[in-house]
Amino acid sequence: MDVSAALPAQLMQSRVRQALTRGATVLTANQRAARTLRRAFDLHQRELGLASWQPPPILAWETWLGSLWHRLLVDGHASELLLSPTQEHRVWRNIIAAEIAAASATASATDSLRPVDALAETAASAWSLLHDYRARHRLAAAADTSDTRAFVRWARAFERVCRDRGYLTQAELAEALRAAVAAGKISLPRELLLVGFDSKRPAQIALLDAVGGTGTQIDDLQPESARAASTIVRASNAYDELTACARRLRDRLTEQPEAALAVIVPAIDDERAEIDRVFRQLLAPEANDIAAPVGLLPYEFSLGVPLAHTPLVATALDILRWAAGPLPFDRVTALLLSPHFAPTVAESPSEHLHRAEFDAFVLRERQPLLPEISLDNFAQLVAGWRHASRLPALSRHLRALQAVMRRNASNAAERTHADWAATMHDLLEAAGWSAGSEDSSIEFQTRRKWESALDELATLDFEGNRVSFAAAFAALERIAAKTLFAPESRHAPIQIMGPLEAAGSAFDAIWFLRAGDLGWPAVPATNPLLPWRLQRDLAMPGADPARDFELAKRITARIAASAPGVDFSYARQTADGDQRPSPALAGVAIESPGSADLVAAPTDAEPILLECLPDDVPIPSPPGRALEGGAGILAAQAACGFRAFAEKRLYSSALEPASLGLDHRERGNLVHAVLDRFWAQVEGQAALRGMTTADRDDTLARSIDEALARYHADPGWPREYLDAERLRLLNLLRQWMDYEATERSPFVVKSREEQRKDVQIGPLRLNVRVDRVDTSLVDGGPAGEIILDYKTGLAKPADWLGDRPDAPQLPLYAVVSRSHPSQSGESPLPLAGIAFATVRPGTEMGVNGYEARDGVLPKAAKLPAESLDAQVDEWRATLTSLAEDFHSGHAAVAPKQYPATCQYCGQRLLCRLDPSALSAEVLAEPDPYLDPESDATDPDAAELEADFG
Repeated sequence: MDVSAALPAQLMQSRVRQALTRGATVLTANQRAARTLRRAFDLHQRELGLASWQPPPILAWETWLGSLWHRLLVDGHASELLLSPTQEHRVWRNIIAAEIAAASATASATDSLRPVDALAETAASAWSLLHDYRARHRLAAAADTSDTRAFVRWARAFERVCRDRGYLTQAELAEALRAAVAAGKISLPRELLLVGFDSKRPAQIALLDAVGGTGTQIDDLQPESARAASTIVRASNAYDELTACARRLRDRLTEQPEAALAVIVPAIDDERAEIDRVFRQLLAPEANDIAAPVGLLPYEFSLGVPLAHTPLVATALDILRWAAGPLPFDRVTALLLSPHFAPTVAESPSEHLHRAEFDAFVLRERQPLLPEISLDNFAQLVAGWRHASRLPALSRHLRALQAVMRRNASNAAERTHADWAATMHDLLEAAGWSAGSEDSSIEFQTRRKWESALDELATLDFEGNRVSFAAAFAALERIAAKTLFAPESRHAPIQIMGPLEAAGSAFDAIWFLRAGDLGWPAVPATNPLLPWRLQRDLAMPGADPARDFELAKRITARIAASAPGVDFSYARQTADGDQRPSPALAGVAIESPGSADLVAAPTDAEPILLECLPDDVPIPSPPGRALEGGAGILAAQAACGFRAFAEKRLYSSALEPASLGLDHRERGNLVHAVLDRFWAQVEGQAALRGMTTADRDDTLARSIDEALARYHADPGWPREYLDAERLRLLNLLRQWMDYEATERSPFVVKSREEQRKDVQIGPLRLNVRVDRVDTSLVDGGPAGEIILDYKTGLAKPADWLGDRPDAPQLPLYAVVSRSHPSQSGESPLPLAGIAFATVRPGTEMGVNGYEARDGVLPKAAKLPAESLDAQVDEWRATLTSLAEDFHSGHAAVAPKQYPATCQYCGQRLLCRLDPSALSAEVLAEPDPYLDPESDATDPDAAELEADFG
């Protein structure tokens, strides 16, 4: 490593080591700087050949205050309970909630749209600022608004509670320690070395003055740099800025693998995901493999994420939330697929696949009115699944969860937080969450942090209150959301951090992202509960722009002095407008400022040689395996050979989105079911015409009740919803029966929902089901058969035509009925007609299709062939050709109407479709290939359910 490049880090570490040798205690502005300096000290001791050494007294400011307070307690000079932030929040919350409850009947200064928890957080922040700036005595006189006067009342009540119960807050700790130092109750080191303090607040200054008054020498170490070279890099947009940074870092690591590099980002939380994506792609593309270990990444984020956002803890919270009440379906799906819930056992290694099948074909087929399900109802679904034996681990852990829930049957009962913490531990253990014998290092650290969160929940018993499970869980959720989790540092060569985190650290090179005038410096917010005049007079954050700007300049200068080379970059164009360099860079010596936009260089990855395989080569079906299904095979082949191959040969299908209540397909099924039951009783037009209106309505009502009892699966549906569906069906089918009685020529119903299995069309053996077959009557005698297909959506006979028909179901039924006798063994009558029976209100209602002779159908379309029999022969040839193509494996990507045929296709991961060809107008149209009713009644769907569901 170049000696001059490492100079800042060496200078700082050398001065720290010298101070430690003199017996000094090193205080840092943040925990990260303390960890960095301790590691540097340990590495130095190892380089000296030492086998062991005493840990150096390097402490973050908050840790040092805590150690001094602990010494006071041990020596008997203090007795107060030092509240944790969670405990302090509870005290504030109780005070604010009590005042709001007392004033709820009248207009009050405490009226607010903000929830109590948010008000408590704001109050705790205001309390901390008051003591940091030693301004508690000035609050009452400065309060001049309803919000500030409300805070005065809360603060007095808070002080009274703390005084009566012996509480001390973290905000008051510095002043308490100052008084103890002045009274000579604390022994102090001979020397203090401060590292990384950009500024000090009055409470810190007062404590340090008191410490200095005892004879302790206090030095403030600032970073030094030898001829630092800072540059400004301007990019055309934010993405180019980020990629330029990643490429510069990659080049630096290639030249100098041991370099210590830093990326400074002002708003790191907002950009974390984008930075990770770009850096992963350009610095470690091999880590894009989902199974790749985290250690492959040459970078790490210094700032942690909320514990609640980690996958392990998110699963734990979902399990506990489920124990308290229903859980949304998307979270249930996440639990089913999570390795941290009911982990599979060696005896059932494929259970994770069966869970996915259960989610796709059972859970998503439910028809709830609310997008959630309780744990008990879910357990019933699993136990009632005919393949429940495929889910042994899931079933076992569900039973264990229910057992723990029964032992704690009354979640509304009030218990201590510690009791509920133990119950939560038991629930997670029953769910298999803690069975992490093969945890990664990060998961192990996450579990330890979670256990600390449960311990923190138990500390809320400091007031002796008893709460319900819901209240305890809400407190735990807040703890997990407020607790930051960062895995132990891997000491990656690239550290990504915020400007404040970089205090006290030195690097070989730094890249400061988003250094434009719109991104840096960030504008701090004032506290709405503190008087504006008080905040302005004391120069609190956000109240004095000049002071905030000077602080930003000092931070910028400190960062510029923390490495021999620093690049400050910004994007000329952003979503908020055009940018210029931040004015905070004015005090930094800039060399060679960029005057032109940085053009993103193309990715210089190695070219990948692709093997080209022609897609017009058939893929024959496996020998000895019959390809079976229904009309859906032919519909898919007509739409696109590749789509048919993927869906019907590879069984690749997209998950159906879960819907609330009955969707359009299920409503179509209900119409089928009601008509099936109605015509089973009425049997023909003559009987229909002979019924009174009351008799007809009564028969329809019974048929509707029977169909609803068969099709609605959720016993929790309210009666009002079912009554509304009954009324809809009754109104619709009254009109349909009027049409059948008055508009059609005489008929009797010959068959309903007749299934015909193993009928042959070309090389395929298909299973088909005909919605209804009527016998046309002439002079009271049978004159031919009319094949009907119920539709509740729009349909037209033109969909049957061409060599790639959009709707081949009815043509297939016609071919089958002519080629194969019915199950009764009777010879079929001549084909008199084939039609869509469109059961929908309005002018589209009717029977429309082709007829063999005039008068068979009320709405007859013009036959494209000489006769109906000739048309059936053409359909036979067309469908046979489609069957042969499918059987032979013709799987070319050839959509019938690109891009309309492709808009709802679920095979885009396998296909080579260009999604940009799908315009918004095309995507808004209904899928012409998806038949709302045929998928539910098509044997293909039943076959898939038999295989997987």
